[in-house]
This record gives sequence, C-alpha cells and structure tokens, in this order.
Amino acid sequence: MKQWPLFLILLLLLPGAAGACFGPKLHVGIGADPASQVLAEVVILYVKEKTGIETERVALGAREGEAELAADQIDLAISSGLKGADRLFATGAGPSVAVGPRPRQDLQFTTVMPALEKLAGLFGSADLAGLQAAVAAGEPAAAAARRFLQERRWI
Repeated sequence: MKQWPLFLILLLLLPGAAGACFGPKLHVGIGADPASQVLAEVVILYVKEKTGIETERVALGAREGEAELAADQIDLAISSGLKGADRLFATGAGPSVAVGPRPRQDLQFTTVMPALEKLAGLFGSADLAGLQAAVAAGEPAAAAARRFLQERRWI
C-alpha cells in the first residue's frame, strides 16, 4: 500500500507520446511552370526563416490561383498567370506572388506580411533568372534558393 504513491509518481515521470502543439500553416499555391517553382522555394524558405511559420504546398497545376485565393483555400499564390490587383510583387514577365486575406488579417500571421514586403523590395527578375539558370544546370531548386538567400545574407 505504501508503494502506490511511489508507483504513481514514477508512472507520471515515464515518457509518453508527446502531443506537440503546432502553429499555424501558410498554404502556398504553386504554379506548374519552373519559374514559379523556383520563386516558391525562395518565398517559402524566406518566410520560414524570418517568421518561423511552416508552409504547406498546394500544386495549382494549370490553374492560376486567383479563384483559390478568393475561396480562402490558399494563403499565397505563386504563379505566372496571376493578373489580379492583389499581387504583392511580380518578377517582370515571370511569376507573381499574390496574398489572400488570412495573412493580411489573421493575428497568427502578423509577421508574414512584413517579411513578404521586405522580400518584394529585395528580390527582382535578375535574381530569378540567375536561380533558374542554376536549376537548369542541375542544382536542386531548394538548394539554389538556400544558397542564394545565404549569399546575400537575407537569412
């Protein structure tokens, strides 16, 4: 009988399955073209490093992403076919980044918009062209994006 309290204490100290608390996820719709894929790697890595917010990729395929943004199915759209006024930034004739209402209004994403606006001021069409050339030469898009951002000390 005296051992029950000791047994209960030891039972409570045993490691169990952790019920981890995950934060919000930013749903990023990505166009099928290679330029959109490369830009998505840059945007996703930059947002993760600057804000700590995880992302979930959504393949847009032939769709442009504007309907998905309006329906609140995705939070960001990165595609060459975006034409709406909600574009945050564009890379010349290449892909654009459009932002839906959740990153603009939800308190869980208060750091996302400043990070995206800063990236929009830093990243240009010449940067995208250089990254596309690296990917065409065989470098994985994620590795090229990380190298690019680290070389410029943006992350």
